[in-house]
Amino acid sequence: MKVSIPYGVEYLNVSIPDKNLSGIIKTNEMIGSDSPYKLIEQALRTPLGAQHLSTIVSPGDTIAIVVDDYTRPCPTNILLPPLLKELKQSGISETDITIIIGTGTHHPPSIDSIQSILGHKIARAYNVIYNDQQSSTFVSVGLSTYHHQIEVLKEYLDADVKMLVSDIEYHYFAGYGGIRKSILPAISSKQTIQQNHAMMFDVHATTGNLKKNPVHLEMMEAMNLAGCDFALGCVLNSTHEIVGVWAGDPEKVMDNGIKLVDIMYKSEISEKPDIVVVSADGAPHDINLYQALKALYTASQVVKEGGWIILVAECKEGLGSDLYHECLQKYPTSSEIKKALEDNFKIGAHKAYYHRKAVETFHICLISSLHESFVDRFLSFHPFSSVQDALDHAIQNSGDNPRVLVLPHGTTTYVEISESS
Repeated sequence: MKVSIPYGVEYLNVSIPDKNLSGIIKTNEMIGSDSPYKLIEQALRTPLGAQHLSTIVSPGDTIAIVVDDYTRPCPTNILLPPLLKELKQSGISETDITIIIGTGTHHPPSIDSIQSILGHKIARAYNVIYNDQQSSTFVSVGLSTYHHQIEVLKEYLDADVKMLVSDIEYHYFAGYGGIRKSILPAISSKQTIQQNHAMMFDVHATTGNLKKNPVHLEMMEAMNLAGCDFALGCVLNSTHEIVGVWAGDPEKVMDNGIKLVDIMYKSEISEKPDIVVVSADGAPHDINLYQALKALYTASQVVKEGGWIILVAECKEGLGSDLYHECLQKYPTSSEIKKALEDNFKIGAHKAYYHRKAVETFHICLISSLHESFVDRFLSFHPFSSVQDALDHAIQNSGDNPRVLVLPHGTTTYVEISESS
């Protein structure tokens, strides 16, 4: 069977012998709404588990609204206008609203980035801040059950009414992204973020899992300790079009978003394949290896130990993280990276851990724009110029009649093994 695999803005073809093909994981994607504003307005009119905004806010109240930063696909410039309109109709002045860009430990956003996130009109009309780890003030709201101090941005805590705006999607160690992540990590202190993310090594901290997941559970605690009066969340398809919107109680918004994400992107297989051909969804998800590792992680959760993963990712901007690069240089094993992260968790270094762990457990082939000698010597991947060459090589080195699974959208897909297998 011939299969097309996303690669940058193009597609690469590969022919898989029918006798070897285990399956092709397809999504149940919904088409984006041609009237996203109507969806948002409807959600605001019928909030889940919460009163209408006109009842929650009063003239003179100060409002803090946390939105995602430039590393997330959330269409904030589409979600905010209807929300701000509702606040205005409820008697809230523009001068009483502060929009907080939740940068976590990411670099502060540039002026152009802020305008891109919010739209030029909103960026000019409202007070916009972000949590700068170097200069912002964080206030403790208490200890989590994991004995971590939860420190949150003061400006958010000082507001009379607190709101969160984000999209909901899979996350490889928090289970799902969105809503409560708008508190931790988005507007939390570096120490709070590091302590939380260091729990990624827990066996329950995996994609699509919230049960007993300490990363998620502490994020929920942080949100409840800091407070959230109203949330607005959405789910996007792979082209970043809005397919669902909910407003109101943050936990109910999150729950509804998760259900739709699973309907579209969760799949089940009965057995682990010997070989997985996985694409990082093409551009922009495969713009660098840092981002493309999400697809590698997806494949690593379902392929047999010692099996082959063929990662298709253009990576036209290289590795995408200086810290990721430095950690690969400094630490030759995943156990060394794990120890360093447990001592001092750093965002970026965790990708090096996943990288080393995958190399130690599987055979990794990479089809990319990166130089072959760099891929081989520095990344410890097997470089190939075509998906076909990589697959043929993997089949020849996988014993008798190896099974091949294809994941064309590895970044946004979640695959689990059925319990009966």
